[in-house]
Amino acid sequence: MAFRGLFKAPFRRYSLHEFQSKKLLHDSGVKVQRGTTADTATDSELAAASLRSPYIVKANVQVGGRGLGTLSSGLKGGVQFCKTPQEVGKVASQMIGYQLVTKQTTAEGVPVKSLMILEEVDIKRQLYLAFVLDRQIGGPAVIYSQDGGMDIEAVAHNNPSSVHVKPIDIHRGFSEAEALEITRELQLSDKEAAQGAKDIVRLYELFKQKDALQLEINPWATTPTEEMYCVDAKVTIDDNAIFRHKDIIAFREQAETFSKEDSVEREAEKSGLNYVGMTGNIGCMVNGAGLAMATMDIIKLYGGAPANFLDVGGGANEKQIFKAFDILFSHSHVKSIFVNIFGGIVRCDLIAEMLIKAKNQLGFPCPLVVRLQGNNADVAQRMIEEERDEKLHSEFNMENAAKLAVSYANR
Repeated sequence: MAFRGLFKAPFRRYSLHEFQSKKLLHDSGVKVQRGTTADTATDSELAAASLRSPYIVKANVQVGGRGLGTLSSGLKGGVQFCKTPQEVGKVASQMIGYQLVTKQTTAEGVPVKSLMILEEVDIKRQLYLAFVLDRQIGGPAVIYSQDGGMDIEAVAHNNPSSVHVKPIDIHRGFSEAEALEITRELQLSDKEAAQGAKDIVRLYELFKQKDALQLEINPWATTPTEEMYCVDAKVTIDDNAIFRHKDIIAFREQAETFSKEDSVEREAEKSGLNYVGMTGNIGCMVNGAGLAMATMDIIKLYGGAPANFLDVGGGANEKQIFKAFDILFSHSHVKSIFVNIFGGIVRCDLIAEMLIKAKNQLGFPCPLVVRLQGNNADVAQRMIEEERDEKLHSEFNMENAAKLAVSYANR
């Protein structure tokens, strides 16, 4: 089985912060360790004093590999373990206001604006549990493994028999008897299984009620006293269903104070653009989700790395095009831009006119490779060529255009 398809959500998604995911779990009756958030070193120390020691201090950012990351203050690790409130305050002063660089960020990292202060859990075993909405299966599935606390895709690659995937009949639902079967395969004790089975059912109900695309617990931990804790949680919601959930809307508004990327995506959404930030250096501006994904694929094929998914839609207007450039140019790591548009509803010559106007009014900080196909594509080609601008290049062939964008980004 190709496990990668199980863990990659579609682009239309909203990922909650860990503390938000854990609130949903707690409110559903699932056990998580006590904790809170803080945005200053003083508040972090006070928060720790209200909790039981020892403590876990986590950078409140949505990137993987936090524990192995580096802060621009020189502190090693975006996850710290502390014994006293004073230690918490000290590490907080080296985390809040600094950039965290991990394997999933650009070289400049992401800003740490707040922290999670949590009570440490005495872990005996680390398990893996997740519910996903999977296109290959055509519905929801539950994934579980005895090898928790690690990258589950690496586990699936190195030891595929240790990762179990079971489709769920969405009409029949998911019973406690099926949950108990999972606890037996995970070799939980009777006491652990009793709580674990209830938690599995609660988690599936939460997954279903919140229109989630993914609900991942890693690790799902047992303790020496045979309790079950969700030590880390990731919940991803279908963007198209957020309007049904007031609590998720409130979470998204709250998250904008923590993450630059979140606010950029919200800003794009308000302009009618579908935008998802990534870590590459080639900006993409495309109309249509299918063409956008094909564009990113061909960039990867020729050795490049896309910086974003950006769909301006079939009827993009000048205001949207300018806003799209504003978003792309706001990222200093973008070294070239690939504009790949099919002129259908909006003619190619009108798109070319907008691009030239953007060049003259905004200026292009990096080379722009344009591929326009469809209505009046030949007219658009001539318009761009007549500009004779070293930062604006037109190319009919998609492969050649992708190669050119990659070559500019790698200079």
